[in-house]
Amino acid sequence: MLKDRVEEFKRRVKASGLKITPQRLAVYKEIASRQDHPSAEELYERLKDKIEGISLTTVYRTLASLEKAGLVQRVPTLKDKVRYDARVEPHSHFVCIKCGKIVDLDLIPEVDRSKIEELGEPVSCTLMCYGICRECKGEET
Repeated sequence: MLKDRVEEFKRRVKASGLKITPQRLAVYKEIASRQDHPSAEELYERLKDKIEGISLTTVYRTLASLEKAGLVQRVPTLKDKVRYDARVEPHSHFVCIKCGKIVDLDLIPEVDRSKIEELGEPVSCTLMCYGICRECKGEET
């Protein structure tokens, strides 16, 4: 599955007019290989010893270019850190308000498009579920 995602990544990078740089490829592979939703800082920590000359600034710029090209998406959280997801097809997320863990949900919300279209043309719609994960709930008892 990762191999397929990387091939699609390469195709879409070329189609968007970007170059496939070692940094872009490394950042994308790292995000796509994970089940969590890492921050730029976490990606940098993971890659700094693997990719020569990579900096936190490079990771931020790379994420911005990948997001603009539609190859990664930001995942909103209640905390200050921005998280990223390489899974860009429509899906939802569960966010633990205690530990910050984010889990993908294969739920696509049903919406009344007519009400949204009164405001403008919708581009995407996701569902964010906020709660306390089982691990954190278990710590409370």
